[in-house]
Amino acid sequence: MAAAADNDNTQRQLNNLNDKIGSLKKSINKQQQDRSSTAKALRTIEKDIGELAAKLRQTSSKREQQQRKLAELESRQQLLRKQQVNQKALIAEHVRNAYTLGKESQLKMLLNQEQPEKLSRTLTYFDYFNRARSEELTKYRDTLSELDSLKPSIEAEAQALAETSAELKRQQQSLLQQKQQRANALAGIDREILNKTSSLNTLDKERKGLENVLQAVEREITNIVIPENYKPFNAMRGKMPWPVRGKLLNRYGASRQGSAVTWQGIQIAGNEGDSVLSIHNGRVVFADWLRGAGLLIIVDHGGGYLSLYAHNQSLLRTEGDWVKGGEAVATVGNSGGQRQAGLYFEIRYKGQPTDPRRWCQ
Repeated sequence: MAAAADNDNTQRQLNNLNDKIGSLKKSINKQQQDRSSTAKALRTIEKDIGELAAKLRQTSSKREQQQRKLAELESRQQLLRKQQVNQKALIAEHVRNAYTLGKESQLKMLLNQEQPEKLSRTLTYFDYFNRARSEELTKYRDTLSELDSLKPSIEAEAQALAETSAELKRQQQSLLQQKQQRANALAGIDREILNKTSSLNTLDKERKGLENVLQAVEREITNIVIPENYKPFNAMRGKMPWPVRGKLLNRYGASRQGSAVTWQGIQIAGNEGDSVLSIHNGRVVFADWLRGAGLLIIVDHGGGYLSLYAHNQSLLRTEGDWVKGGEAVATVGNSGGQRQAGLYFEIRYKGQPTDPRRWCQ
């Protein structure tokens, strides 16, 4: 009864969380209605790329599984064929021995035994010989039967692998086309940003937009309960891994492009498609495209702590999902109009940014 009540309470909290996230997204969409047609196109293209890249990742993983299974089946087939040859040779040896002994030879050997104990040993030998021959024949039949059953399995797996490989190729081609469209959209945005002043104004607007989202998340959404068997976030200071392994490209708190806008997180160099890992256990409270941040995912770790992962190529989890520390939540990309692949990473406590270097090792 207690477990059922806990499940009901958890589901109510999750439904409430989803309602709040839905309202937050509607508010964000209204705030971003003033974007140019080029910026809107970039949003659509990058979201499409994200969905396609996630499917591509799944298809690639599926193909790897199929390749492993096919290799296992083929390895088993080779082993059985070797086993078949050995069994066949052993049976042939039994047949030759049986022919050499013959029924008459066996009878003569038995009649020539004068001592009961020798007779008993001889009878035991012939009984053993017959049982061994029968067992070898049974094993041989079983080997042939398994070989027959393996053949259609191998053919089916090979066909499935070929279909998955073809689908993977189609998805890769689609992704290349989407990236070309993205490049065209970025070129249009570059034409709209005429000088450094307009670039800094855009940067400032994007930063404020992200701040508004984080404040809304902090105000409306963050209220999760961490299971008792997990260490609280603040107990992991200096012990958590970085979300991706790569060079840290900026200093926390430093000026951005010589403006009043400062770095409130860390940019990490990465390879497109690499996994982005959640640094600690928590609940996903935002997973969508946001101007300036691209495909963004925010994880609430409880106790007032949030982690933020921006400019992803694809999002692997959605709002309301519970994630464990070290679990992939996204893949490295360059969404949000970035030119180079990498991850932008923040840690927040009660709405205020904190230096990720203090938390991650």
